[in-house]
Amino acid sequence: MTLPFTCANARYRTDTRHGHPHGPGQAHGSVLEAPLVTQADTGDTLWLEYVIGPEGARFWLMWYDARGLPRLTNSAIMDHANLAIMLRALGYGAALAAVQASLLPAPHAP
Repeated sequence: MTLPFTCANARYRTDTRHGHPHGPGQAHGSVLEAPLVTQADTGDTLWLEYVIGPEGARFWLMWYDARGLPRLTNSAIMDHANLAIMLRALGYGAALAAVQASLLPAPHAP
């Protein structure tokens, strides 16, 4: 069974432990509360997602159709430094602190 608004490949998957849901009742994993782009004619949306893989926390951009199914058959990941460059260029620089905070290890109870 496919979980809407999550994506995976052989090495990486959307990290649903972090972020915002992609809509009511959907899985977490989105860095931002809304898609970066929504196509008016198709309802397709472009999301910036948290990704987990062998190297730890990463990010990727993923297109989904109006039903919540991934549109891409290939993907590319980015690290925190590249994410910062992209978010600033798109006018989402204010989101960086929240992204960084969400990736910090949880404190251990004494």
